[in-house]
Amino acid sequence: MIPRYMASHRTVKKTAYATGFFVVVIGLVTLVVLPLLPDNTQTRLSDTTSSYVPVALENVVVIPHIAKPGPKGKTIDIVARLKNANPRAGTGSYPIVFTVKDSTNEVISRFTQDAYVLPGGLQYLVALDVPIPSNTTLGGVDVQPPTAITLTPLPDNARLPDFSVFLRDRKQVMSGAYPMEQQTGVVTNNSTFDWEKVEVTGVALNTNGSIVGVGRTFVGKLLIGEQREFTLQWPFPDDQTVRVVALASTNIYSDANVVHMIGDPGKLR
Repeated sequence: MIPRYMASHRTVKKTAYATGFFVVVIGLVTLVVLPLLPDNTQTRLSDTTSSYVPVALENVVVIPHIAKPGPKGKTIDIVARLKNANPRAGTGSYPIVFTVKDSTNEVISRFTQDAYVLPGGLQYLVALDVPIPSNTTLGGVDVQPPTAITLTPLPDNARLPDFSVFLRDRKQVMSGAYPMEQQTGVVTNNSTFDWEKVEVTGVALNTNGSIVGVGRTFVGKLLIGEQREFTLQWPFPDDQTVRVVALASTNIYSDANVVHMIGDPGKLR
C-alpha cells in the first residue's frame, strides 16, 4: 500500500508536468500564429495625418473658351497645382469640389473630381471642357479641397515612379473649324517596375509665365525602359505660347497599378 504522503507528492508532480506542458504548447502556438496575424502598424501610421505637412492646392487658373468657343462649344478649363511636401506619404483619394458661378454669383454647375496625390512633389490637377450654357456669363470658379484626408506612408521597399518627358514639335492644327495648339513628345519609364496606366499633363505658358492652355492624355501601359509618344491639345490661346511644361504620373494607390509595382496591394495600405 502506497503511503498517503507519497501519493500526494506524485499528484503534485503530475500537475506540475501538465502545467509545464500546456505552457510550452501555448508558447509554441503563439510563436507560430502571431506572425500570421495582420500587421496594423501601417494602418495606424496612415491615420496620423496630423504629423504630416498639409497638401497645398495653389495657383488655380481658369481658361475660358467662350468668346472663341472650342470644338465642344462654350467651355472652360480649370488647372491647379497640388504640392505635397511629404516625401514618403500620399493618398489615393483627394476629392476636389468645383463650383462654377455666373456673373450674378448663381451656381451654374458643381461637380467633384477625385484625384490622387503622390508623395513629395508637384502635380497638375485639371478639369477640362467644363460646359458653360450659351445664355450664361461666366462669373468665377471656386475650387474646394477636402477638409480632411488620410495620408498613407509608403513602406521602405516601395519606390516612387520615375518618368522623363521629352517635348518635340508644337504647332497649330485644326479640329474641324477650330484652331488648336498641339504639343507632341515622348515619355520614358525609368522606374524599376512596370506601370499599367500612365498619364501626361501639360500646361502652355506665355511670356509672363501665366498658364494659357492645358491638356491631358493617357499613354496606357508603360514597361520598364519603354518609351511612348504622346500628343497634347488645347484651344489655340490668344497669348503666344513660349514654352510648355509637361509632367507624367501614375496612381500608385490604384490596385491595377500596385499589383505590378510590388505584388501585394496591401503593402501600400
